[in-house]
Amino acid sequence: MDWKITKESLSSLAVDAIVVFHSKEREFIHRDAREIDRAWKYQISKQIAEDEITGRLGEVKVLHNEERIPSPRVLMTGLGNLERINLSRLRNAVAIAARKAKTMGLKQLGVSCPSYMVKRYNSVDVVQAIVEGIELGTYRYHTDPTEEQEKKLETIWLSTRDISDKAVEIGVERGRIFAQATNLARYLTQEPANRLNPESLADYAEKITEKRKLSIQILEKQELERRGLHALAAFSKGSAYEPRMIVLSYQGAPDSHEVLGLVGKGVTFNNGGFHIQKGHHLLPRLLHMDMAGAAAVLGAMDAISLLEPHCNVIAVIPACENMLDEHVHVLGDTIQTFGGKTVEIVHTDTDGRLVLAEGLVYAKYLGATKLVDVATLTSTVHNTFGHEASAMMTNDPEWGKELLRASQIAGERIYELPMYEEYEELLESEVADLKNFGGWEANSIQGGIFLKHFVNETPWVHIDITGTAISPKEKGVFVQGATGSTVRTLIQLAMHAC
Repeated sequence: MDWKITKESLSSLAVDAIVVFHSKEREFIHRDAREIDRAWKYQISKQIAEDEITGRLGEVKVLHNEERIPSPRVLMTGLGNLERINLSRLRNAVAIAARKAKTMGLKQLGVSCPSYMVKRYNSVDVVQAIVEGIELGTYRYHTDPTEEQEKKLETIWLSTRDISDKAVEIGVERGRIFAQATNLARYLTQEPANRLNPESLADYAEKITEKRKLSIQILEKQELERRGLHALAAFSKGSAYEPRMIVLSYQGAPDSHEVLGLVGKGVTFNNGGFHIQKGHHLLPRLLHMDMAGAAAVLGAMDAISLLEPHCNVIAVIPACENMLDEHVHVLGDTIQTFGGKTVEIVHTDTDGRLVLAEGLVYAKYLGATKLVDVATLTSTVHNTFGHEASAMMTNDPEWGKELLRASQIAGERIYELPMYEEYEELLESEVADLKNFGGWEANSIQGGIFLKHFVNETPWVHIDITGTAISPKEKGVFVQGATGSTVRTLIQLAMHAC
């Protein structure tokens, strides 16, 4: 997709269609809309007055021009109630409009930054939201990410009369980088297990580092066992593919000892071991999308290397498959993890938290001073929040606030769950330091409690994206399938919290 910047008004652009935003209160929110309405002899105002155009969020009304302006079509795009309009709504609305244009087979689209938004938000953020919305909303998964799509928006003309050239340049660059990183995570998450396994995931990571200012280290099975990463090795015993520990490093602040550690769960297929997964309507996708956390971390690292924030970041991805054969561990086994803690196995479909724990401890070992992990850890998070929000737990309120602030800027909903000390009893074991499952009571919180045992006093946030990693339908910036959940939050965190 090619982006063109112009200081001309929307009404003067000779493109296939132009996007005009308006509110549910029947108000135009930028001057371009008023100019177009005048050129059309107030036909748009008339349709709004007659409720043919409502302005509700998600509405896109296609109006055909009678040669009064160069563009033959206007996409009247609703932003909802005026007092609720924000960057997230703008991002979602323009995504819907762009997707509509693409579905219609249009090649060129004109859009401008609403003056209402420019007056209330940083101009860079407004431009970035529009770019992200269009790039995310028109994404489609292909087996080959370079494959040409039959219907594709080729050129976006962005009218920026009220914004400085520097702000536009920064906003477009950031928007494209954030969106492309998210779409990379979507692509990797969507890949089926016969094409994406622990070994090929490591290969993808290597390809990313070849083009970026990132270093990489990949630990294979023999080295994992030699270093004491027994839980990751044990989790993979039933698979034909050997596990990998993938480590990417970005050094943007060599003068600082602070290191942000990002850990992404990379289970490329998870059948649940002896507790074979069943009964969940998302099951066919969850089995091979259990590496969405790893994909989010890889996407974020790709963007961080391009944006070059003044910080140091280590990404740790424990990658493996959970398959079933005579070599796998069984109920009652006790496994020693990296760092020495022992875990009693009482449920083989919750072993993903052991894999994630290995990643957290290894990130600390490599020097991480603050930690964030991302994982599709518990289906009960989806039961609680559906696809609308991820769950978060933390051992450090201030670090948790930084993460939530980053998610708000990114427009990704994350809700904090408590970790009361009473929950600790659920994971007490008579034969090990703790067990991996304490029943279905507060299971999502159990996942966080379990991981907390491995980070000790290091500031840490756990994000469970089981519901948000997948979208069952097109909605705003989301297309059906993998969403790239938390990629933009992690990038914002690296840019603002380090």
